[in-house]
Amino acid sequence: MAEDKVWVMIPARGGSRGVPRKNVRLLAGIPLIAHTIRIALKRIAADRIVVITDDDEIETVSRAEGVHVVREPQTTGLATLDQVALKVAGELAGQGAESADIFLTLQPTCPFMRAERLDEAVAAFGDGAASVITVVDDRHLGWKLDDDGRPEPDYQERVNRQKLPPQFRESGAIIGCRIRDLKARGTRIIQPISLIPVGKEESLDIDDFTDWAVAEHLASRRRIVIRADASKTLGMGHVYRALAMAQELARHKVVLATDSNQPLGASLLSQYPFELVEVDGNAGFLSLVERLRPDLTILDQLDTASDYVHALRQWGGKIVTFEDQGPGALETDLLVSDLYQNLNVPDERQLTGIYNAILAPNFETALQPMPFRPEVGHILVVFGGTDPAHLTERALDALARVRFSGSVDVVVGPGVKRDINLDDYGLQGTQHSNVRYMPALMKKADLAISSGGRTITELVSLGVPVLCLCQNEKELTHTHASARYGVVNLGLGELVGIDTLAAHIGRLGHSSDLRKVLHTRALHETAGRSNAAVIRRIMQRIGWDD
Repeated sequence: MAEDKVWVMIPARGGSRGVPRKNVRLLAGIPLIAHTIRIALKRIAADRIVVITDDDEIETVSRAEGVHVVREPQTTGLATLDQVALKVAGELAGQGAESADIFLTLQPTCPFMRAERLDEAVAAFGDGAASVITVVDDRHLGWKLDDDGRPEPDYQERVNRQKLPPQFRESGAIIGCRIRDLKARGTRIIQPISLIPVGKEESLDIDDFTDWAVAEHLASRRRIVIRADASKTLGMGHVYRALAMAQELARHKVVLATDSNQPLGASLLSQYPFELVEVDGNAGFLSLVERLRPDLTILDQLDTASDYVHALRQWGGKIVTFEDQGPGALETDLLVSDLYQNLNVPDERQLTGIYNAILAPNFETALQPMPFRPEVGHILVVFGGTDPAHLTERALDALARVRFSGSVDVVVGPGVKRDINLDDYGLQGTQHSNVRYMPALMKKADLAISSGGRTITELVSLGVPVLCLCQNEKELTHTHASARYGVVNLGLGELVGIDTLAAHIGRLGHSSDLRKVLHTRALHETAGRSNAAVIRRIMQRIGWDD
């Protein structure tokens, strides 16, 4: 805190019509008022925190937290808070309060205020404010009644909420002034005023059981950190999966972390409304985990080292790792891999197979698979976010070799910086980038040519037969890129000749029976898979009931 001496008053009446015994009702196992007291204690000494109350139970709870209590008669509710503040400020002189000291009122019904707001309040006085008030931006299209009671708009122009001018509502968490100004003016609201904006969670002021239900939900959330990186060699699959997991886990407090030395990950993750932290490699991530102390750390980094996982473990919480063949996988609570199995990790600490794949969220609502069509009129070429082996060009060369006359859809990932033009190959179709709804594009395809990553799972979940060219040797180990799942795997793509690839395209194009078999196998093996179900299995394996 700043050098100014700060005093805190927490007014807490015993009576509450909206929620009986509200101020001492247990929220996450702690009396409601204790949440606010503990927030204040993070910045203010206990002997400068005063609870004023008319209730024996509130007094007992407050004293147990180590703060001072001033009793009021049960008529407290008839006085304004300014009047109560004046009374308390007068009594504080006997405890050493001086006229220049800062006097903050904190409401016990705002349990989610962060201690940093106290820092901001004190800093505002240093910048010349006479009063501070926490507020939340509550802009909406509002209405009011005119003098005759008729409704009229309380806005100048009907626009989207984001384009409305800021409309601040007091959150109730903090109102503050200096003691001398309170005594001179009889009010805590004195110009110049500094507004301290808070978010929706911090602005919650519990007044009734609806508010209480929201508070119970917020208090029950766990802290989850997901680490995923992206680069030209690593690809984009890990950050896409991180986003999918974040959406499934959004009822909790989710933080996404990505390596600042690989900016491709942040460029994608920053487009979404999750808290994003860029870290300086594993050392920076360890510092983040030490600071946040999450209940669950999810690692989507491929192979991990034992000392890395040990370092994470010291900050508590569960650890789940994805596609991890490293020695660190043995130290985690759970390994999840839809692509291959780690033979060194006990089965009870693994979830493997395509049934445990986590796909982009829009595949969760793509309920109808691709209808089988005997003729191949559309071919989809998709080789992930970076395509380091230039397999897109190889596939287009092969399509040109067989003189494919249908439509070709080519997806160019965000990490591909090469110019790819269908006209150069004499092919008809469309080149796509930044595809917003991939299932629709995939459903158009009668055949897809793809690498051996998670895109195959997306394709086969829709029943699309796949001709696979693996980007690297690691993809050769992926169990889902096989005939069992509706995939013809030609092995390492850079070793597959154009003539060989063209021959397989021709074979699949002319054999509707073969494609029908692949289509049927794909749908059979992926039936019932969903992101929500995978997350539930993960939670069950680590001992969480949600």
